[in-house]
Amino acid sequence: MLQIFEFINDSMNEYHKRYATFEYAEVVLRNAIEDIIADSKIPVVSVYSRIKSAESFEEKILRNKFYQFCSDGKETLDNMHDLVGITVECQFIRNESDIYHALFNYFDRNIRSFSPYVNNPNIYLNLDMIQPQLQRNGFTIFRIDGAYYFNGQRINFELQIKSLVHKFWSEIEHEVVYKNPDFISYDQFLKNMLGSVRDNLDIVDHQLELIYDEISYQSQNIQIGFDERAFKNLTASSISEFINKKMKDSMGFALDFKKSAALLSQYIYIHEFINDTDSRIKMLDYLEHLNLLSSVDIDFRQPIILETTEIPSDPFCTKLIQFWQLIMNEDFEWHVFFIVLFMLQQDDPVEVIKQFAVTYRNLLIQPAVYNRRFLQLEDTGTKIRDAFADTLANTLISSRSIKMVEEETVYNMMVRFSHFIDDTELRYTTAEELMNALPSLQRDLSQTIRRLLS
Repeated sequence: MLQIFEFINDSMNEYHKRYATFEYAEVVLRNAIEDIIADSKIPVVSVYSRIKSAESFEEKILRNKFYQFCSDGKETLDNMHDLVGITVECQFIRNESDIYHALFNYFDRNIRSFSPYVNNPNIYLNLDMIQPQLQRNGFTIFRIDGAYYFNGQRINFELQIKSLVHKFWSEIEHEVVYKNPDFISYDQFLKNMLGSVRDNLDIVDHQLELIYDEISYQSQNIQIGFDERAFKNLTASSISEFINKKMKDSMGFALDFKKSAALLSQYIYIHEFINDTDSRIKMLDYLEHLNLLSSVDIDFRQPIILETTEIPSDPFCTKLIQFWQLIMNEDFEWHVFFIVLFMLQQDDPVEVIKQFAVTYRNLLIQPAVYNRRFLQLEDTGTKIRDAFADTLANTLISSRSIKMVEEETVYNMMVRFSHFIDDTELRYTTAEELMNALPSLQRDLSQTIRRLLS
């Protein structure tokens, strides 16, 4: 069994051992918040609470990679900030701020950061957090970290304050958009539409219907068509749906695999069909192969074992392969990615990872163009090309991020790298100037790529 899942089992055992304490804490915390709301006389619709479910707990360990910075299950629980969740639901948006500021009257602000509740010194809220908090989707929320101490144990909880429309929006966003199992490439149009829904809740019903129709139209109209775009869309959709189902069967939940599926479909197209004269017929055969995979059982808990890999001569590919071999059993997102890659191509996994590394390098660096760069500098030009390719590889590896194999990120890195080389070639005309500036240029390139991976 992967060490990751041994860590998860330890964390889950600790979770179940302390679950009764969480239940007690939930009641105490909800009662305390209800007392504060009743005393403040601010209009509130309801106060409700929940304990993080076992499925959500396990999923968050994997999503947030607790196994990389926690030593055991106890430390996992200490770092899980929302074991208990309390939500105050108010009538209007302006009431959110009123309730938040009312909390300052009930917590001892002489003690900074985590301030104790005046009626129960075992309950703390971090009222020094900037509010409202900015969420990953670009919208804001009043979300406050808290802690409750019971029998020497710390139980982290999260207090959220939401108006009716914000609660409605968060449920719509979660259920309609993020839990949609269909493969959808969210272009700027859909992002703008979602933002418009958020800002114009008086016409939310009409605009959500437009979004749903757009999603349904895209899902239903991905046809084979025997061209590059249609094949890649259908392949990406099939991979995403296939892995979604297999992960739920094996793990009880699924990670978002849409962006990685898009790059894998691009890789399959390049590797299998781009130079094939009978590509349309082979595309049908490959789609049949994907259908057959639906009957194959996948155990995501088992480590990937590769035989000794003969490292390619290209330094860029060598570094990436060595990194991938190291991380594929240490990081669960990478683990899933390579399980899928090896299933999609039923060749020797060692050969598959080498082929993928070469294709990945060619997508980023485009050798037909790159090999003609700095030709006027002769031997120095070769050193410069190698140095920039090495910087790109080192930056990718140091990030350790799965984003490096997401289609949009790969495209953006390719564009930025190409522009960087264009600009460098124009600015420096002699070997001496370029060699003197090389360390600074490598730092600039690394920072540019790192921003795309963050």
